Amino acid sequence: MLSSRHQSVLKEIDAARCVGSWSTASALAAKLAKHGSPGHVFGSIVSSEAELEEYLAKVEWSPQEHWSDDGIMQRSSNGVRVTARYPMNISSSPKQLEALEKRLQKIGKHTLSDEEAYQLSVVTAKVYFYGSKFEQCQAAVDSLATTIPDEGAMSPVYVRQLYMAQMVMRGITAEMHGDMDTAHSMYDTALVALKERLSSQAALVVPRGSAAGAEKSHEELVNWAEEALYRRAMASLAQDNIDRGADELAVYIRVMDNVTPATFRVFRRLRANRLHMQLERQSIGTDSSAATQAKERVMASHRRQMALLKATYAFPRANEAHAEVLAEVDGAARDWELVRAFSRVESLRLLEVLYEAVFLTFNSPQVLRHLVHVLVRFGDYHEARLAFVTYRELVERQLERVKKALGSGSKIDSGLESVNNILRTVVVGARLFLVHLDSAHDCLSVVHFANDLIDDVEARDPDHQIIPPVPETIRAQVALWKGAAHGRLAQRSREPSNRADHHCAALQLLRQAAELNPQLYEAHYFLALELALGTRDIAAATAAAKKAAALDATRLDAWHLLVLLSTARKDYAKALQICEVAMRQSVWWPAYNESQPDANKSE
Repeated sequence: MLSSRHQSVLKEIDAARCVGSWSTASALAAKLAKHGSPGHVFGSIVSSEAELEEYLAKVEWSPQEHWSDDGIMQRSSNGVRVTARYPMNISSSPKQLEALEKRLQKIGKHTLSDEEAYQLSVVTAKVYFYGSKFEQCQAAVDSLATTIPDEGAMSPVYVRQLYMAQMVMRGITAEMHGDMDTAHSMYDTALVALKERLSSQAALVVPRGSAAGAEKSHEELVNWAEEALYRRAMASLAQDNIDRGADELAVYIRVMDNVTPATFRVFRRLRANRLHMQLERQSIGTDSSAATQAKERVMASHRRQMALLKATYAFPRANEAHAEVLAEVDGAARDWELVRAFSRVESLRLLEVLYEAVFLTFNSPQVLRHLVHVLVRFGDYHEARLAFVTYRELVERQLERVKKALGSGSKIDSGLESVNNILRTVVVGARLFLVHLDSAHDCLSVVHFANDLIDDVEARDPDHQIIPPVPETIRAQVALWKGAAHGRLAQRSREPSNRADHHCAALQLLRQAAELNPQLYEAHYFLALELALGTRDIAAATAAAKKAAALDATRLDAWHLLVLLSTARKDYAKALQICEVAMRQSVWWPAYNESQPDANKSE
């Protein structure tokens, strides 16, 4: 029977072990470890565990390097395989661990109570575990029950952490033998039992150093509750149970969103969140209804990923690219397209991600490329112009390196913008200048840059051994916007000879664009416009405008031109008929029809 003084010491030890204050726990345990005093065996167990934890706290390791390849999903004929790293192997300095093993073996020779025997078994297993002696670790915990022990007098609260350690070690050793079903069962059983013991407001994962009185150190090697949450999801995915694994991974992510400090396990959480987004993308596939339902989840996942990246990375140093940020930007842009998040509010959320990425990568051309596309879609054409001008300046510098690589026949750096990505962005910039900013001269400057780039690449790599050929669709759009710019200048020129030169160039280029890509709506529309305004060839303009309307009936500019052409022929009945057809084709027709009185509604 322990005295009230000893009971008080036990409570203090329990509290110190819970928050990771191991020097305090060791000092208090020394009071119990005096030979012959009540609780001296328990004090020796606590002292041994404190020495182990203090040793582990001094182990230097890089969480960033350790979790760098964690959570990588690979598909094979055997199903899905997800990389899940084991705790860092620290057996390169085994002397202290071996000394602890011998000390714990001596303690085991004493007469132990059930509570002392349980704690000795788990602490001994931890020593084996960190020493990578997994067979001995398994032997130490296999005889223990899988139910959480009752709250004893010695460690009424800390026994939960010992239980989690026991179950996670059993799960990991099962994983090492390929028994993923048993591993998942261990993790799940432990988490369910722990939740039953905790209050509804209690945190499931409490990192060492987050509580008052804890000793501050670098990130702990293993947090048993966090490990159980994560490995449970990984075990499900390894069994090809994708739905269950995705749900369990989502639980892990939500729990870790609330940990303190917020940077705890940030690299593993980056991998977990990225993996979850891959699983979400896979589940959506081509199902439009699934995309609509997942839209908010997808956008929230990218918002979380960027928050984790901001907590991880700072402003880049020279020659530092932050590839993780660039991968997130590509994924965000792709997923916004996948779930068709095109409203202004949704585009604004993507813009927030991109602007944060601009800072973390210091104006990476890859980020600016996405920024140009989204700003144009968002309708902020002034900002889009600034982003495009910056993008062009940066890629021009990169292209000098590309030209040197082509001249020497060497490979092009993987971090550089591809020629086709540059050309696609240049096409967007050309359209921005002509359609939205009404600057034909700026548009021509952009397309001349594109043509020079195409000619230069073709001359330096004619066989396309280093750079793939430019697709016909891109060539068609370059010709389109060059022709449309010449057409705009022809309309505004006051000199007849100058007007004729622009008009001839416009017709040639627009016809070339239509031939290169017959499905290009703008090529037929701008050709019709140039034929109507430049040569007054009503018949040819009507034929081109009809082709444009047939390609995309929801766009009203081709229909509007057809109305004007019919009016020019004084065929007003035809013009009214085209107006009626165009209204029905427009995306605005359902809203307009609903707003009309019932008597006037059209079927």
